[in-house]
Amino acid sequence: MAKRLRRAMKEINRRQNGQVLIIMLIVLALGGIVLAPTLNHAATSIKHQQLIETDALELYAADSGIDYALYELSNGETAIEDYPLNGKTVSVSITDQGDGSYLVTSTATSTGGSNTTIRTGVSGGTSFAFLLDNAITSDGDVTLQPNSSVIGNVTASGNVDGEENVTGNVTDNVPIDNWPSAEDFSTHYWTDVEGLAPYSSDTIDLGGSDTTVGPLYVDGDLDIYNSSNTEATLILEDTLYIAGKAEIGKSPKDFTLDLNGQTIFVDSDLTGGGASGTALWIGQNCAIIGSGCIIAVGDVYFEPKGDVGDEGNFVFVMSVEGITTLQPEGDFYGSIAGSVEVNLRPGCYLEWNSLGSGEGYLNFPPDTGVVGGSTEDMVLGGWDIS
Repeated sequence: MAKRLRRAMKEINRRQNGQVLIIMLIVLALGGIVLAPTLNHAATSIKHQQLIETDALELYAADSGIDYALYELSNGETAIEDYPLNGKTVSVSITDQGDGSYLVTSTATSTGGSNTTIRTGVSGGTSFAFLLDNAITSDGDVTLQPNSSVIGNVTASGNVDGEENVTGNVTDNVPIDNWPSAEDFSTHYWTDVEGLAPYSSDTIDLGGSDTTVGPLYVDGDLDIYNSSNTEATLILEDTLYIAGKAEIGKSPKDFTLDLNGQTIFVDSDLTGGGASGTALWIGQNCAIIGSGCIIAVGDVYFEPKGDVGDEGNFVFVMSVEGITTLQPEGDFYGSIAGSVEVNLRPGCYLEWNSLGSGEGYLNFPPDTGVVGGSTEDMVLGGWDIS
């Protein structure tokens, strides 16, 4: 029995001789068939991954161009030279759309010639340039006293009393949705004096000598006057920021205030009129020359000596939360804003001129559209990526 079993096993082994070789040949044949597509697929995957990485780097580079454009717009620039970034060349163009908005196009190009482009519209989220476009703009009522003469447009959210004295368009009882707040102005002008030590006095006495000031921060009230019979000029070189109330030229001697394109901002919210209820009082001993802005949070009483501005200079006077009373000794060229009462002396008038369109020569937040404004105020109008 045992012998027969051994013979059977030998017969089986004899019959299986050469089967391993056949199996190996089959495996090699199948490997040859599968290997080429597998390697091709792997190569394709690597190339695809490289393309994805290239596209991503181009997208990142093009996105940097958008950020760069916003920064340049905030500094009043609209021309940007090409620059390299991570092996890409970034080209950025800024196109003025003519309505206060801009089209920004940023293209990142790789050394191989492929590129990615991002396009977006940019507009100013907050623009107060409309205040400069009227002779009078009010978030309340406007009262024009008899013998007043206003040349230019008048816009008010309340009533306009005395509109027969206006040569121009009168728009009243129409809400002004984007009237600025005190914080809008204080934030803008604070950047001009931030970091300065407060002025060490509550007076500026010219004493018969021409004096230059600015930037200057006054942490309280300020009285500006000339104690000498010799006339003098106070020249603004930058922003004059006054935290308390201000009196300019109420007494005792005459002097000239040269705005020089700069701004006086009074961060006092005093209202109610009179000596104790007026945030900013400009009196008859002060003559004003040059273009510039005079802004207070509270009431403004404005009765300077002589003409204010001329056909080549523009003066903007505003009370943000109170009443602006305009009573100059002579003619006034520019624009006023606030809950306004205008009381012009007989034969004198308020005239708006086109220099008040906000073209950048006034320190005003912001000038037009987004140019010169804060990047935080800019609004992107959607993205197009190609």
